[in-house]
Amino acid sequence: MSLSVRDLSVAFGRRAPAVESVGFELADGERLGVIGESGSGKSVTSLALMGLLPEYARVTGSVSLDGQELLGLGDRELSKLRGEKMSMVFQEPMTALDPTMRVGRQIAEAYRLHHPRSGAAAREQVETVLDKVGFTDARRVSLSYPHELSGGQRQRVLLAMAVVNKPGLIIFDEPTTALDVLVQAEVLQLIDATLTATGASALFISHNIAVVSQVCTRAVVMRGGRIVEDGPIAELFEHPKHPYTRALVEAAAHE
Repeated sequence: MSLSVRDLSVAFGRRAPAVESVGFELADGERLGVIGESGSGKSVTSLALMGLLPEYARVTGSVSLDGQELLGLGDRELSKLRGEKMSMVFQEPMTALDPTMRVGRQIAEAYRLHHPRSGAAAREQVETVLDKVGFTDARRVSLSYPHELSGGQRQRVLLAMAVVNKPGLIIFDEPTTALDVLVQAEVLQLIDATLTATGASALFISHNIAVVSQVCTRAVVMRGGRIVEDGPIAELFEHPKHPYTRALVEAAAHE
């Protein structure tokens, strides 16, 4: 699924814009990294694409998903697109998941939002998708509450929820930040394998250019709400043009 972002700006109240004149293209099946430190505007950009910003946010520009303009759509239209056409894996699973509900039920509800008459199929789909994201004990996991799973397992559950409706675009917002190095490597391999298997397009948001390089081949670098550099990951690593990109490369080398 293709994505075209043109002159996207986001402002909150009278403060300076959090995102200003951002634009990029994502081809069908492509993976694009969005790199920047906290406050660079990368997560605000992703929330704008998903239509998840608060009502008081002023969003201008154009966001086109396979030729359909998203900015200006109502809640009902956006809700139909979210999950079915595009989905998001958030940074902190314990915030994104309902702590009072078994994870299998949460995945089933995500499926039934777009397949309302599929009770039995939804239950079957839960274990199928948990198996696809690397669980060998899908039945046990489906009956577990979020707090009964490890951080890496909870992130796998979020990935399962993101892919259960087979969307064409998946946005990953710092999905490995809270994980230790070994679990992070496992989750990145799983994300790579999942994208390869589904053929979905992806935006991978991170402050770490080295992490992005394990999933994407191209990236844009954001600072102060603007894109300061873009290009192939290998080129950004070897010949960064902007001082900020050079600082990110140097920081990654010391992590």
